[in-house]
Amino acid sequence: MNPLRALFLSLSRMPPAVMLLIIVGLAVMVTMMVTGKMGESERMAKEQEAALKAKYEAKGTVVYATKDIPEGATISADALEEREELQSKISPDALVSSSMAVGRIAKYGLQAGQLLSSHDLAPMNVSAGFESRIKDGHRAVTFAVDSNSGVAGFVAPGSHVDVIAIVGGGAQTKAQPILSDVEVIAVGQLWQKDSGTSGSSGGVPAASVTVGVSTQDAEKLIKGVKAGSLYLTLRNDKDHTPVAVVDVTSLFEKPQTLASLPPPGAVLPPPPLPGVPGGKLEAAPPPPPPLHEIELWSGSKKEVLSVPKS
Repeated sequence: MNPLRALFLSLSRMPPAVMLLIIVGLAVMVTMMVTGKMGESERMAKEQEAALKAKYEAKGTVVYATKDIPEGATISADALEEREELQSKISPDALVSSSMAVGRIAKYGLQAGQLLSSHDLAPMNVSAGFESRIKDGHRAVTFAVDSNSGVAGFVAPGSHVDVIAIVGGGAQTKAQPILSDVEVIAVGQLWQKDSGTSGSSGGVPAASVTVGVSTQDAEKLIKGVKAGSLYLTLRNDKDHTPVAVVDVTSLFEKPQTLASLPPPGAVLPPPPLPGVPGGKLEAAPPPPPPLHEIELWSGSKKEVLSVPKS
């Protein structure tokens, strides 16, 4: 027999008062069970909400740059600062301790106030030598400058310049760009920008500048060095608009072509004679005809008479 049916049969045999008491007890018990389940669910919901709120409001340590750090420079402790930020705003690759960056090489140029991440650091054991400044496929070329052609020393490693070639002199002087938006990788023997001099109002003149260019541009630049004088024009650090460039050889006048030579064996006319009108001598007149000589004697005296031949 069904247990539930048996329960109802047993209840039906009880007195009404007892049966009512049992029903009320069961109702109370069911109500308490439902209330307990609801309370447990509400408690769990509140605990989850509190955990999410704590996670959202939790803070973590991040690393900021306190001054500009040039690309390729070794990061020092005085250029870094640790700050607390909300965990929800911290990216997974952000550095959480300054010790992770001290002594490492900056893969890119870093600005003061920038949040450092692992992508801003060059891989471990990478050489910090000058060669690391040269991009793949590029070549370093050095040429001489002075205070005028080198923009009074305001060109620094990392600057971008146009290279102007100047040939000729006087009214025949010509000047045209031969390279556009070239990166300066060294000034003199300085190849790292000194972040401690940022904000300085003076330039640092040098006798030479080294730029990083493609192999084709390296050939153009070397020709420009040999063919004429070079001047630099300094660009704004955000201006990378290209300018039209030429090959330095196009600034020279083209040589005149020689007249075609006569074929071998041809008789050449005589050269013109200096000081003679028209460069030619007139034909000489023909010689006079020969004369007959007739001797005339008068006693012992002789005379010779010349007459034309008939």
